[in-house]
Amino acid sequence: MNLMNRLARVGLVYCVVAFALELVAQNEKPPFAWVNPLTSKELKAAPGLSHHTFKSKIIKKEVGYCVFVPEGYNNSRNKDRWYPVIYMVHGGRPGDESRFANRVPYIIEAIRDGDLIPTIVVFNNGGPVSHYNVPGRPDARGKDLFVEELMPLIAKNYRTIETREGRALQGYSQGGRATARIGFGHPELFSQLVIGSAGAATEKRIQETGGIENENLVFAPGDDMWTYAEIYAKNFTKKFPMEIFLHVGDELDSNYEGNIAYDRFLTHLELDHTFVVIPDQKHGGSAYVKIHDKIIGFQNDAFRKSLGR
Repeated sequence: MNLMNRLARVGLVYCVVAFALELVAQNEKPPFAWVNPLTSKELKAAPGLSHHTFKSKIIKKEVGYCVFVPEGYNNSRNKDRWYPVIYMVHGGRPGDESRFANRVPYIIEAIRDGDLIPTIVVFNNGGPVSHYNVPGRPDARGKDLFVEELMPLIAKNYRTIETREGRALQGYSQGGRATARIGFGHPELFSQLVIGSAGAATEKRIQETGGIENENLVFAPGDDMWTYAEIYAKNFTKKFPMEIFLHVGDELDSNYEGNIAYDRFLTHLELDHTFVVIPDQKHGGSAYVKIHDKIIGFQNDAFRKSLGR
């Protein structure tokens, strides 16, 4: 084999190896981190969005979160103005507070167009089992971190309306499950819920097995979106009325059947709610792109109703 052929073969092998390594890198998921700073691209696309951390007393680590404040928030003429807040809990496991940053431009546009009253939006890091507490795992107390630490921190550091009438909870997929669990479980904290393509069938199995999602993940009995909704319907609807928006993709969405059943369940419980099935929609983030106007319109109407504006 002459020198040129050898060099050509070496070059081909190098290209194949490089390509293979690139594919592996693309398929590898980054390890879980409690702090995930925003990129310069994300910050540029969403004026008013910023990343912060706090020292958690619960897990004794720094935990990241993101906050969007609307245009004019820092203007001196608005120093006495208080704003409603949307807590937007991410999908997927494990947690990452930067995961839903790409939704902020839609919020900005809606506020500028008058389709949403000026609103603060908060993005949490749900921890290793996003937004859930897992008995026996001190590192997996995402719900406690959110309710007991992050929410009071936001109330202290930002001019958010301090009553439930000014708070909304929104999530998709794993975040949709968490929105139902936390929202129905803590109706004293929120006046509206947006539950997006939640794994309702998985949550039903958890309910029926006393907390078992799989052999490696067991929750406390009753810690599921079906049980919390039933408890809320029986005990708290008059004291803590909530506006509820449920959405899922059509048959292409892997969570379609579970959400159809959950819609029927909420109807059986006589919980008024909006239910939207998105045509030609698989399970994924593009669902928000398709119906963000409906979601934002719902949130705007719900805030105006609860706040009397």
